Amino acid sequence: MSRAAATALDLLIITTSFTIALAGVNLLTNAFWGLSVRRPLPATAGVAALAVCYALGFLAIAARTPGQGIVGLRIVRSDGGTIHPGQALRWVLAFPLSVVPLGLGFLPIVFQREHRALHDLLAGTAVVHDWGDRPAELPGPLSAFLARQAESP
Repeated sequence: MSRAAATALDLLIITTSFTIALAGVNLLTNAFWGLSVRRPLPATAGVAALAVCYALGFLAIAARTPGQGIVGLRIVRSDGGTIHPGQALRWVLAFPLSVVPLGLGFLPIVFQREHRALHDLLAGTAVVHDWGDRPAELPGPLSAFLARQAESP
């Protein structure tokens, strides 16, 4: 479920960024030259290109996208080591193979022992929970309340 939440967050970030950038370019070209560039490319092609650059850049640098970082996930090599940019590229290029055939590429997450999706298997990667220096718990008062509830009979 955390992988789905991370993907949803990343898609929200990507589409919002694309929309804001396109609106800004349209505003500037309209103000300076009187031209409207509402759709310089088909929107899906633009969003797809931005998604590839977004995922590849963040995975090559930090081994996680912002959405994955928010939910505490990180991509590692299948042996647990740090991924290299080539593996990040393979992961990004193989991701559509998991999505396109009705999401069937995600079924290995449920049925495979290591819980790796098709694109993880093809890229030689795995997704692990990694909160970094943050505690993997709910903040302040809610954590204390839940701890008291767990202790009471």
